[in-house]
Amino acid sequence: MTVEITEKKPMQTKNKVLIGVVSALVVVGVALGIYFGTKSNSDNKSGNATNDKSLGGLPTPTTSSSVASPSPTPTGVVPAHGNGTMINGTLFPYYTLTGEAPAPVGVPGMVYTTCKTPNTFSISFDDGPSIYTNDLLDLLAKENIKVTFFVNGNNQQCIYDPKVQTVLKRAFNEGHQIASHTWSHPQLTKLTVDGITLEMTRLEQAFQDVLGVVPRYMRPPYGDGTFGNGNANDLKVQNTLKGLGYVITTWDIATTDADIDDNTNPHKLTDDALMKAEEFQYTSVVNAAAKGATHMALHHDTYERTVKLMAPWSINYVKSLGYKIVPVAECLGDVDPRTWYKKIGPAAATTPAVCQK
Repeated sequence: MTVEITEKKPMQTKNKVLIGVVSALVVVGVALGIYFGTKSNSDNKSGNATNDKSLGGLPTPTTSSSVASPSPTPTGVVPAHGNGTMINGTLFPYYTLTGEAPAPVGVPGMVYTTCKTPNTFSISFDDGPSIYTNDLLDLLAKENIKVTFFVNGNNQQCIYDPKVQTVLKRAFNEGHQIASHTWSHPQLTKLTVDGITLEMTRLEQAFQDVLGVVPRYMRPPYGDGTFGNGNANDLKVQNTLKGLGYVITTWDIATTDADIDDNTNPHKLTDDALMKAEEFQYTSVVNAAAKGATHMALHHDTYERTVKLMAPWSINYVKSLGYKIVPVAECLGDVDPRTWYKKIGPAAATTPAVCQK
């Protein structure tokens, strides 16, 4: 059976009309494309920041594909030589740190006078670095122990002095905790809030410049604002330090080297008299405390006999009691060095060589 398809004239006419309309639209589209394409090329030649009235006359945003994105700052990267950990451009040469940093344990604004971790004992040194600190670092390396250095900015020496920077960097690189002791060693209770803030932030900038870290831990000079006649629990001092994010640490054992020692020749006290007095400061506190009580001991690495006589005695005495000697932060529970600092980032490429008044 043959089926014959008969064309219908009316439909054919309609198809011709539709084809004509479509063809016309195509031609118009091509023409518009050519026009706008030419205009776009012209605009690109005159610069990408074309003024667009639809954006209120503001330059057209540059697309992300036309600008190379900066490389992210490496965090927690072990360097190629395999020693230490690079964190935000600052190298911690002594420590290999992996994973996320734990939450800090030390509480900003809280005043700590003794350790919280059982069987720990912190030995710390204030007011340096000094010309004696390198010898102290030699001793600590030999004994394989870590301590805390509470550093001033411009007290006995200027932190920007190249020789001081070298010693400070050595202490940091060898795994010791670096903490703040204010810029110029004032009594904080005698300063305004702005004055306290300036003492801390000025030293923060120096730490950032020299080491690439800003400490979370601090010790007020003389313990001022934390204990003592007439200035214990000073809210102005403690609240200001809390606002700046500082954990406040003092001591329960003070050798009194800053009160009874000197670097003169001859000394006011003989070596034997000095050691007898300073050893008593240790033993009297330890003997009066409960067995196994934790302690924080204060020394000053600005005295030659503290470094050569008292420090070796202290280390041997504390070890003989069965304690583990650790930095202040670690004895409070902050074991990861990343929690010792509230900011970690690259040190300055260049620093001043002197401290401005």
